[in-house]
Parts: sequence; C-alpha cells; structure tokens
Amino acid sequence: MLRRNVLALITDSGSFGGALGFMGYSTVMPRMVLDLTASEPLVGLITTIWTGAWLLPQLFVGRWMANRPHKKPILLKSALIGRSGIALLAIALALNLDKSWLFILLAAALALFRGLDAVSAVAWFDIISKVLPLNVRGRALGWTQTAAFLMQFVVSFVVTWALGTAGPNFPLNYVLLMGLAAVLLMASFSALLFLTEPPGDVSNNVSGQMNVGAHVRHILKTDRAFRLNAIGRILIGGIGLAIPFYVVNATEVLNVPKNSIGLFLAAQTIGGAVSSFILGSVSQRYGSRIVIRATMILGLIPPVLALLLNFFARDNVTLATIGTVLIFAAMGATDGSFLLGFLQHVLDIAPPAERTAYTGLSNTIGGLTVIASTIGGLLLQATSFPVLFIATALFPIAGLAVAWMMPSVKHDE
Repeated sequence: MLRRNVLALITDSGSFGGALGFMGYSTVMPRMVLDLTASEPLVGLITTIWTGAWLLPQLFVGRWMANRPHKKPILLKSALIGRSGIALLAIALALNLDKSWLFILLAAALALFRGLDAVSAVAWFDIISKVLPLNVRGRALGWTQTAAFLMQFVVSFVVTWALGTAGPNFPLNYVLLMGLAAVLLMASFSALLFLTEPPGDVSNNVSGQMNVGAHVRHILKTDRAFRLNAIGRILIGGIGLAIPFYVVNATEVLNVPKNSIGLFLAAQTIGGAVSSFILGSVSQRYGSRIVIRATMILGLIPPVLALLLNFFARDNVTLATIGTVLIFAAMGATDGSFLLGFLQHVLDIAPPAERTAYTGLSNTIGGLTVIASTIGGLLLQATSFPVLFIATALFPIAGLAVAWMMPSVKHDE
C-alpha cells in the first residue's frame, strides 16, 4: 500500500507541477497580463489572486474538515470542480474575446482554480501525513517535489517555443499553454483516485471544541514553535513584492529577448528539482528547521542579484540573461524548499487530530502576504526597480533571524 500511495503522489505531483509550468505564475502569467492590459499593477493583482485565493480560505477549510476521518472525497470533488476553470479559460482565449473580458475571465478562472485547490491542499496534506510514515516522509516529499520540477523542465521547452517568435500568435499561444495545463490537471486528478487513505484521528479534537478566534488564540499562545513558523512565513512571503517583476525587469529594462522566458522557466524548474532532491534528504536526516533556514537564504538571492544587474548589466544583454537565469534558479530552489521546510514543520509539530486545523491556520497566516505583489507593483510604479529589490531583500534577512530562533521539536531531533 505504501508503494502504491507513493507512486500515486509522485504521478499527481509531476502532472500538477507540469500544469503549473504551463500556467507559469511568475513567467507566463505576467506576460499574458501585460499582453492583455499593459498594466504593471494588474500584473501584481493577478499574482495576489493566485496566492490569496489559495492561502486565505484554509483556516476555515481546516476547521471544517477536522472532524472528518476521511479527506479523500473532499480532495477529489474540490479538485475536479476547481481545475475545470482552466479549461474554460483556454476556451475563452480560443474565442478571442475582447481583451478586457479575457482579463476578467483570467482573474475569475484563477480565483476558482486556486480557491478550490486550497480545499484540496488541506485534505492532501492531511492524507500524506497519514499515508507516509515519519521514517520516509521527508524523502518521499522530496521525490514528489523533484517529479514536479522535472516535469516543469520539460514544459519549459514548450513555453519557450509558444512565447517565442516561432510560436503561434496571440491568443493561440496562450490557448495552447492553458489547454495543455488543463490536460495535465486532469492527469493529476486521475492519479489521486489511486490514493488509499486510512481513517484519521478525530478524538479529543481541540479545534472542534472552540470557535475560530478562540482556537487561533489557543495555538498562538501555547505553541511557540508554531508562532515562530508563522512569523517566518510572513517574512518569507515578503519576497512576493518582486516575484512577478523579475521577468518584466529582464525584458523591459535589461533588454533580454522575450523568447528567453522559457529559459527562465527551465532554470526555475532545475533549481526546484535540485533543491527538492537535496533538501528532501536534509529534512529527513536533520529536520525541517534546517530547511527553513535554507529557504530564507535562497529567498534572499533573487532580489540581491536583480539589484546588481540593474547597476552593472543594463548595457550587457549576455550578463543580464545569465544573471536572470540565476535569479529564476534561486526562485525555483526557494519554491522547492518550502514544502520540505515550513509545511513539513507544521506537520511535525501538530497533534495528529489537529493537522488540518494547524495546516489551515498556517496557510491562512501565510495569506497575510497576498497583497505583496500588488504593493510591489505600486511601489515600482512610484519608484524604481532598485528600490523594489532593496525592499524585497529586507524580508528574508529578517526571516533568517527568526528561523535561527526556532526551537527543536521531536521530529527534528
């Protein structure tokens, strides 16, 4: 049964990761929004929707699920409905509607997809905590992350062609990318059908005995490890100020060719795959605290490199391209470390009957940073790219100090 579940999770993650590669929230989406609106704040708004619709509902979703011993039915229903929105977006693009309407439909499809994926995610995290024993969980999660990023690497070549001069014209380029994303999302859904979920522990469930506010206060007051995890999540979320603007900085300021977007995605996926493979073993052997510290260091690299490129590579396209490739590799490595660090840490410290409540609260707290990209767009509009990158770098620096204060927990030792 363990082998079946691991294979199902790897297939699910690989297919889902490939779909996210075709959608490209830090590459394809910013380019699509600019093609539709030519508005930098709206680029940030789409990134805010992408993040916020996934993070903010999870506190209530986690409590709603807490007293259900089986989460798989909820996982399947929410995944099927939410993922259909991407197929509908591909159809709308194929109909070549007015660009204003297409932007509205893009925002609505992403809100549906990410909002219901938030429900799926809470169920998914609870299921993996039950089907993956502690002695294999870190390594197995590393494998699932690696599968996702390797699939995204393959996808990057298609993205490079579709958005390059040799690819189809607007809107057919985005029709192709969103259509392929929809196909892979259904492949991921099919893999989830093969998961075998044992019943969960719902006895003495604290979250079921308190209202939302009382339960949040109880966790934050009594669990120091969770408090520091939450503060760290807010600080690492500050890197979102600049995430959608690295590709804009490269193509609009540093004059890197637009067909390099696929190269950036490839670098991002390689960085994520390498990070997942290495940090999966690190998490298994040394614990999730070490991975959280690595996440902060990795998150600092993109804004620092982008700042240096703005000073030293404006007249050197080759240097600008290489530097931006490294930025996206570090972004991928940061993404690859997140599940193995912050979310694994929450699973480590949560009482078994409280996992969905802890996971939902953690992700909702992370949702406090959803406006970071919109703020980043407004900051950029009012100042400059260097100011944006300096402001972004301050957050992981502070986060690293918090990560060093995290206490040891049972599974870290």
